[in-house]
Amino acid sequence: MLGRLILLFTVVPIVELYILIQIGNEIGVFNTIMIVFITGVVGAVLAKSEGRQIIGNIKQDMAMGKMPGDELINGLCVLVGGAMLLTPGIFTDAFGFVLVIPFTRIFLIKSIKRKIKSMITEGTVNVYYKDHGGFTDKQSSKRGASSFQDDSKNGFENVKDVDYEEVEDEKDR
Repeated sequence: MLGRLILLFTVVPIVELYILIQIGNEIGVFNTIMIVFITGVVGAVLAKSEGRQIIGNIKQDMAMGKMPGDELINGLCVLVGGAMLLTPGIFTDAFGFVLVIPFTRIFLIKSIKRKIKSMITEGTVNVYYKDHGGFTDKQSSKRGASSFQDDSKNGFENVKDVDYEEVEDEKDR
């Protein structure tokens, strides 16, 4: 992960700088700066508009008692896309527009959802969800674990597969 971040924060700016220099040589420095400025302004306006619509959809889903999962992914994409559009450069602007424009964002969101689903089914990520007052491990139910144990005398009738780790209290040290 650290290697990817290093690549992201070193290679991408170098590529952006190279592209901007090449464009500046072709169309002039002023025109290149205007392109960067205009894409930044248009991107900020578009991101703000999309963000407001997504927040409205999230509020509507929550008012209806639904978890706004798709809208949260949409919101994350617009947030990242807006940041990329405000970053000077052609490459980041192109990817930022892909994330902010609803039509193009749909394809990326489908890919993200497939990746998350495969991570869950492969077991590389555990998913816990609240069910009837207790927290359960969705993965364990897929692996064929038995249903809730009858521990009603302990008040834990809805808890299954609980892992815990004892942590020393700082006062005890």
